[in-house]
Amino acid sequence: MMRGIDFRDHYRNFPEQLIVNMLVVKGWAHEADRSQAEAATRQALERWIDIGLGVRHGDHERMFDPVEVINFLKWAGVNERDTFWADRYVATERRLTDDLASLGESETFKVVFRRSFHIREGADRARLRMPLPLASPHLVDLVISPFAETPGDVSLHVSAGRLEARVSALRPGDLTIGAELSFKALRRPVGTTEQLSEKEFELYLRPNEGLIVVSERIKALARSLTVQARTSAEALRSFWDFILDEFFIGSIHYDQVDVQQPCDWALEAGWCDCQLASALFVALCRANNIPARLTGGYMLYRPAPANHYWAEAWLDGRGWTPFDFLSWDLSRGGRDAQWRDRCFGRLDPRMTTQAMPLAFTGALGIPMPADFIVVPTAGPGGFEIPLFGADGNAVYSDLIEFRT
Repeated sequence: MMRGIDFRDHYRNFPEQLIVNMLVVKGWAHEADRSQAEAATRQALERWIDIGLGVRHGDHERMFDPVEVINFLKWAGVNERDTFWADRYVATERRLTDDLASLGESETFKVVFRRSFHIREGADRARLRMPLPLASPHLVDLVISPFAETPGDVSLHVSAGRLEARVSALRPGDLTIGAELSFKALRRPVGTTEQLSEKEFELYLRPNEGLIVVSERIKALARSLTVQARTSAEALRSFWDFILDEFFIGSIHYDQVDVQQPCDWALEAGWCDCQLASALFVALCRANNIPARLTGGYMLYRPAPANHYWAEAWLDGRGWTPFDFLSWDLSRGGRDAQWRDRCFGRLDPRMTTQAMPLAFTGALGIPMPADFIVVPTAGPGGFEIPLFGADGNAVYSDLIEFRT
């Protein structure tokens, strides 16, 4: 029914309650009373199962694949088989976006950001990492106060975009580090007199960088999309329209992605998440001799912050210009003209933590499964963003709490 991604019982290891919690956050982020939201979400699950959503029956409850659930509700919405995506998911995302856009430039964000590592195997020593905000012209007055909540021999080191915990003896169990953060996140300034150096220009045109792989197929696609383009701005518009019109942007199983040609895999699958869609956009830019980079961080929605990726392309006179495929959801798959270009060349405030390839968090410090899945939920002390293996075992959990 949904082409491009292989869904099977191997991934269906997540209990129904966790799936319901995830969907309630996505669809009712502003609601204090979650009882009606949970009931409506369970009804939606039943509808999706009736029209083809996969489910595995465990010993005591039904088990689902979070990636499959997210993609199915979007597929059902685009194909007018169900209204949950448009009525709840898209509507909530629009409200969150509008709320963030309404903040004044003097808004100071105060955030407590924790990462709990769920350690299964001990080691003599380890370096555990979590992301931190990157100071920049659009993230200023940054103050970072790191802490460790787990007793033991843990030393903390802050560097650009990263908090590193050096542990002399890593033992099985949970280890939590974090930081109290204060900063102003500003909208992107328009216009710059800066220029990329020759070395920087070459760096941001590299044909092979992680998920960004400029294959022969990508080169040919970039040429075909820019036949009528006379400027870099017109080329960027053609790449933007292509991705919005030709892809579903939801979730993917990264263990299925061809690591040698990830952008080619996306073209075959017809599905991307925010990271792979942005990597494809960057690859098309670089194939057309436009410097571009992959950027990541966190959306600063108070009811439901989220980790996220977007692309940035260099335009003379404008500098690093953002392009965020969050617009796919906001515009109901590109079909609502009013929202289609909401994130074309502009961004609302973000907590940027990575601007690759120069600024990135780096290795987690404990084994990272190839088949990882992120399942955001509301936690008792804030908003929780846990990362699991497809087997259902948690690897780490991020907890974000806004302070007044």
